[in-house]
Amino acid sequence: MKTEILADVRADGTLSTAKRMEAHRAFLAFAGKRIRITVERLYNKRSNAQNRYFHGVCLPIIQQGLLDIGYNEARDMAWVKDFVKANLLTVEVADSEGVVRKAIRQTSGLSKSEFMDFIADLQQWGSQELGVYIPDPNEQVEMGFCD
Repeated sequence: MKTEILADVRADGTLSTAKRMEAHRAFLAFAGKRIRITVERLYNKRSNAQNRYFHGVCLPIIQQGLLDIGYNEARDMAWVKDFVKANLLTVEVADSEGVVRKAIRQTSGLSKSEFMDFIADLQQWGSQELGVYIPDPNEQVEMGFCD
């Protein structure tokens, strides 16, 4: 059995009475048992539609652009995704001694708004660096097929 409680934490670090009662009931359900308590910030993760658009539209277009300019490694879609992340999701982080290093963010950790910004950056980067056009989500694009 697993219980998940979604709650807003007040400025003073407390929960509403209703959420405290919900948590108390959850603890009662596990009375006498060993449990794991995890508290984490709730993020508005990217949607399934955003994920499908990224993997089904953006990455194939980027893949073709990379192949067109001679990146044979781009035949592997995992390589394409890593290449995109290395170019667009690299951040600098400092360790405890102040040494700054580069790290690559994972797309799965992006919120919906961060993912929208990432897609906009990807569209611009694809246009400037690869000469490809990545349509906006739900944009109809004429594919040039004949009857």
